[in-house]
Order: sequence, then C-alpha cells, then structure tokens
Amino acid sequence: MVCETRILRMIYGPVKINGIWRQVYSNEPYTLYDALHMVKLIKVGRLSWLGHHFRMQELDPCRKLTVLKTESTQRVGKPKLR
Repeated sequence: MVCETRILRMIYGPVKINGIWRQVYSNEPYTLYDALHMVKLIKVGRLSWLGHHFRMQELDPCRKLTVLKTESTQRVGKPKLR
C-alpha cells in the first residue's frame, strides 16, 4: 500500500494552496480519484470468487479443492539438513 500511495503522489504531484506549493499528503490521492485502496480491492475480489465457489454444486472439482481440508504428516517449509 505504501508503494501505491507513493506512485499516486507522483502522478498527482504537488498542490498549490494560497500561492504556496506543498506536497500531497498520504491520504489525499484517494480522495482525489475516489477509489478503494488496491489491497482492499483485491481482497473484495477474492471474497466474491470464494462466494462463487460456495454456490457451486457439491460434486464440482473446484469446490472440492476449495473446501478440502488436507491431513498431511509432512512438515511445512524447507526440510532439515540432518
């Protein structure tokens, strides 16, 4: 989100108020172009996709993989050297 804010501040540039130029504050670009933060937008998209999966039929392979709870004995991550 920091990178996104930095890019938006570069796009909109400084603001002139009462003859004095100043840099745009962190939250101002979002009010200028009136949109959600990219992170929130991505999370909303993921939730809508998850709702799509839950509306599928029970035997659909995509739904089975989404709802599947694996029971594995293998450890997560890099294996130990010894």
